[in-house]
Amino acid sequence: MDKKIIDLDVSNLWTPYLNNTMARCVNSYALKTIMDSDIHSIFEKALQLSNHFIQIITEIFQKEQFPIPHGFTEKDVHLDAPRLFSDEFWLFYLHGMTIHGLTAYSLGMTATHRLDVRRFYLEAFKGASEIYDSTLDMLKSKGLSDRVPTTPLPEKVEFAKKPSFLAGWFGDHRPLNVIEISTLYFNLQKSTLAKDLILGFSQTAKSNEIRTFFLRVVEQVEEHISIFHSILQEDFISSSISWDTHITDSETAPFSDKLMTFHCAFLIQSAMAYYGTALSGSMRRDLGLKYASAIKNDVKLSEDCAEIMIANEWFEEPPHSVDRRELSN
Repeated sequence: MDKKIIDLDVSNLWTPYLNNTMARCVNSYALKTIMDSDIHSIFEKALQLSNHFIQIITEIFQKEQFPIPHGFTEKDVHLDAPRLFSDEFWLFYLHGMTIHGLTAYSLGMTATHRLDVRRFYLEAFKGASEIYDSTLDMLKSKGLSDRVPTTPLPEKVEFAKKPSFLAGWFGDHRPLNVIEISTLYFNLQKSTLAKDLILGFSQTAKSNEIRTFFLRVVEQVEEHISIFHSILQEDFISSSISWDTHITDSETAPFSDKLMTFHCAFLIQSAMAYYGTALSGSMRRDLGLKYASAIKNDVKLSEDCAEIMIANEWFEEPPHSVDRRELSN
């Protein structure tokens, strides 16, 4: 019997399905620990959206007889686990993860031809955009949002006149431009979220191997934060605040080791993508070199994370093409 062919538009829903099943678990636990009524209400909306998106994708999969991914279930979340993060950190977390969602959904819209899949990405983008606005407004109202870096108002339009505009490896270099400042600041925000979330994971994971790996990730992220923070400091520009004190001393895992490892892999891979974007927009050679080095470091972490998941039989393979070399043998 011939195998049914499926278009990539449907297959590419595999990733948002897994991510939303993970988000459903995380948000369900957060709702059990959050005491601030304002933050609680935003997480209720986020959980409703994740469930809605899972339902839409499931219906498309069933229509096409596409195997429903396993993803994450109630077995991957322990709702009775003690409080691991403060309410304020959860708000910061949801804001950061919504940015990831907006990036993925906007890309999905532009890379999709099938109408029902495009409609899903559009609806998902609108929902994530509402969460983004709500979390940003609340971070500001509660005094938890960093002051965005500022630069002097330009007096006139200027054109670069010397190749030294690109310099930066040795000797003096020009001040950062607004594009470089924005990407440095943005990536520091992302790195701060990743560091503190994984730090919390490191004290609750059941496996010693995974705890050790999480600590290694934290150390690597701290190094990246130090490097990029120092670049901003050279131009007397402030950067992100720390959330270390918003982690409790609980050692009881709210999530399975599988979910925490998957989440860690997601953040590492996202960091590589954002560093790549920053590299392409940085015009000082020293910045490009540092971003390339950070990507190289994260590639190794990502590979090691995948090996852990494969060894534990947690690595759910995405849809793939036919191995025609094997068929030819």
